[in-house]
Amino acid sequence: MRGLLLKDFCVLRKQMKLVAIFVVFYAVWSIAAKTPSMMGTMVILLSIMMPITSMSYDESGQWYRYAFSLPVSRRTLVLSKYVLGFLMALGGLVVSAVGNLAILALTGWENTLESWIAIAAFVEIGVIFLSVIIPLMFKFGVEKGRIVIIIIAVIPSLLVVLLSNLLPSSGIPLPSEEFIRAALFSSPLFVLAVFLISFRISVGICRKKEY
Repeated sequence: MRGLLLKDFCVLRKQMKLVAIFVVFYAVWSIAAKTPSMMGTMVILLSIMMPITSMSYDESGQWYRYAFSLPVSRRTLVLSKYVLGFLMALGGLVVSAVGNLAILALTGWENTLESWIAIAAFVEIGVIFLSVIIPLMFKFGVEKGRIVIIIIAVIPSLLVVLLSNLLPSSGIPLPSEEFIRAALFSSPLFVLAVFLISFRISVGICRKKEY
């Protein structure tokens, strides 16, 4: 496991340098626009994309054929991608939290809770996105998987636009404050469950697939 993660971090070294540049860029932009959550959300988004980039490099370099000739189980190989995704999400969260504190202090932003909720929400959305995309990558490959992901991403986007247009005129009451608070507190458990289910699905796909 440690060797697989070390390989991924070596492959992603140049990408991480680009991410560091983007962090500085979005930090300056967040201060100028007085929008503290902007940096945090972008850092988390870039962090979540790292495992996908790693899988893209693995596929283009025929890594899986070589890896399965080694004493490494397919479950361990799949687990390494999920651990990489978790570490990247955690790293993005830490950088976002530190950056958010600094930007809040520099901009004097009053709605501090809003910025923290936005960062937490994007971490959870990012992990769910990763939980959907990794099994697709294992199933269809990187290139075909991206097409499927785009198709899947369009559906919730259309639903959000449709609901935002229909709800104001439908007379359906908005969720209560208690419901929203309960959803916020329970969402980490939901995200963890999705992540674990995704891992089991990916293991099943990888065990059946021929590389």
